[in-house]
Amino acid sequence: MVTEERPELLLFCGLCGLLGNIAPLVLMAFATEVAQHDFVSDTVSDLARGPHKWIMDLGFYLNAGGLLALAIAAAHIHLGRMAWSLGIICLSLLALVVVLLGLWDEFHNSAVGPADWTIHTRLTLLLGPLYLAGPLLMAGGIEGVRRSYAVLFVASAVLWIVLATVFKLSPTAYDGIIEKIAIGATLLWTIPLSLFFLGRGWEKSHRLRTAEG
Repeated sequence: MVTEERPELLLFCGLCGLLGNIAPLVLMAFATEVAQHDFVSDTVSDLARGPHKWIMDLGFYLNAGGLLALAIAAAHIHLGRMAWSLGIICLSLLALVVVLLGLWDEFHNSAVGPADWTIHTRLTLLLGPLYLAGPLLMAGGIEGVRRSYAVLFVASAVLWIVLATVFKLSPTAYDGIIEKIAIGATLLWTIPLSLFFLGRGWEKSHRLRTAEG
């Protein structure tokens, strides 16, 4: 049995995905100003520590919610075979990792083993392969709907892995700005995906209203 796409679900998930990826950027800028952090040298992890850490933690939770909403919408309209399914899993795992980073950022100072190999560090390392694989796995499915989005998905993966690698190798004097640019690269995947779900939901909603009218 073919399941009909529900416009209200797509609209809700698309909106949550959009807000969940834009709001954390606003909160990041706000936290940088309030906590008087250095935008160039301080990382997101630095923003998530100290008396004002709740600001960045809120950004983590909103981002996780947005990623989960995208996973739900992607599962609802499923545009591919195994690759698209694996992309959905990547979105779900990203939501889990991000919320864990928000909940337990104190692990940054709780080492298990070497002093620089904290649980926080281990969690952040999971972001690398997930933000690389996710857009690449979903590019084929989205290409059948909008080729420009597929190009953005691939660009997101390539820019992310390059910038994430540079970030790991950069001195602390300016690793913060490189990390933020790398985060911006991930938006080339998540924001077009959010817009796609919003547009699809709006189109389905319009068709239903026309049919009922």
